[in-house]
Amino acid sequence: MGKKAQKMKSITKSKTKTHKQKVKSHKKNKNISKPKYRTKLRSESQDKFKKPEAPLTDYLTHKSNYIAVRFIFECGIKLGLKHITICSAAVYFHKFYKHVDETTYDNYSIASATLYLASKVQDETIRLRDLINVCYHTLHRDAAPLRLAEDYWNFRDSIVHAEMLIMRFVKFDTTVDHPHNYFLHYIQTLRPVFYSKHGKDIIVFKKAYDFLHDFYHSSDILQFKAQHIAIACIELAIKVYGIPSQTIDYAIQPWYQALVEDLDKDTLWNVMAAIMDTYDLELSTN
Repeated sequence: MGKKAQKMKSITKSKTKTHKQKVKSHKKNKNISKPKYRTKLRSESQDKFKKPEAPLTDYLTHKSNYIAVRFIFECGIKLGLKHITICSAAVYFHKFYKHVDETTYDNYSIASATLYLASKVQDETIRLRDLINVCYHTLHRDAAPLRLAEDYWNFRDSIVHAEMLIMRFVKFDTTVDHPHNYFLHYIQTLRPVFYSKHGKDIIVFKKAYDFLHDFYHSSDILQFKAQHIAIACIELAIKVYGIPSQTIDYAIQPWYQALVEDLDKDTLWNVMAAIMDTYDLELSTN
């Protein structure tokens, strides 16, 4: 009886071992096959619902200052500069062309020089060679790498001379009061007032920031106070999405006068109209 029991035990052990091995191999095959099927489905859906990429701007076919500011933003992003540095470059560009006719100087050389100047002012200095390479290949997208030859040195000299020229026209005053300095403070103050359970307030504030970003493409940004621009971007976004204030009555006192006392209704509408006119500039260049 003892020998039979031992045989039965050994048989059952071998059976359980083989069963466990089969289960393990089956699980492995499942794990291997599942991701392949899923990744295939994901790739198909990505191809199906993929958003079309925006066409790259051919800057050499456009000579408007609006497109030149777009060039500043594209090159600044490629160089990894902070947003406030790129915005400073746009302000220097508009200040320069406030005193000069658009056709007098090459606006892309001036735009490149404003980026170089803004990076120094904001303590975010970039190598001049990196700036030249990025600006050159943004203008000439299919060109070969720029060698240290005549074209390189000509472009380098134009940026250096343009930087000194810009400094003269802005009277060596490089201080810029950006609306960004007030924008975040106003949003944090207004968040509880325009609070939405569905997160619509976040969408509104993102849209307001988009308006602020786009307004740097227009020279009208020099005409208004930074506080007024920040308020106008928020008010315009509120009107676009139609979110009424729940605690402040516009008839008694508009919400923005609690933050900026010297801003009246007419001035606010003038700033908002200037922001909306920026998008007409884009249509006129196409």
